[in-house]
This record gives sequence, structure tokens and C-alpha cells, in this order.
Amino acid sequence: MKAKTQSMGAMSFPELPPGGKVVIGAVVVWSLAWKGASLWRAARNGSKPWFVTLLLSNTLGVLDAIYLFAVDRPHRSEHRVEEAILAATGEPEQLAHSDET
Repeated sequence: MKAKTQSMGAMSFPELPPGGKVVIGAVVVWSLAWKGASLWRAARNGSKPWFVTLLLSNTLGVLDAIYLFAVDRPHRSEHRVEEAILAATGEPEQLAHSDET
């Protein structure tokens, strides 16, 4: 059984059945959702190495999920603990001054 091909310049692609197009579309949406969330979080945290790694890799959301749930989670829990301590003591947040050593 020969696959029909559509010519697109120098490249040719086999014609996909409608179900195949849906699967490819779902994979693209899945990857973009994970990629967007992880890049946004890495940029927000100021993590340039993770941002570049996530931007250049394409792992269908696997590396993005690892960053979101394993790497970034300790950072977020430390922030929650600090907020809980400030709320329990009633003290205002200590802001750093540029003239402090």
C-alpha cells in the first residue's frame, strides 16, 4: 500500500488521516501549554539557565513538568513559610536598604 504524498517544495509529507491530525494538534497544544507555564515561571523567578534550557528543549512537556513540580516547588514552599512566619508574628516585611552591609 503506497502512501499518498503532497509536495511542498523540496519536502514531501504523507497524507494524514483526520485522526492523525487531531493527535498532532493535541500534542502541539499540550507542549505549548507546558512550555508556556514553565517559561513564565522560570522568567518570573529570574532563573536564566532554566529559561534557556526550557526554551531550547522539546521534550513534549516532560522537562517542563519536572521544572514546575520538582525544581521550582522548593522555592515556592520557602516563600510560603516566610509568609506564614510574618503573618504569625505580625511583623511587617523587612525591606533591604542599599546602604546596609
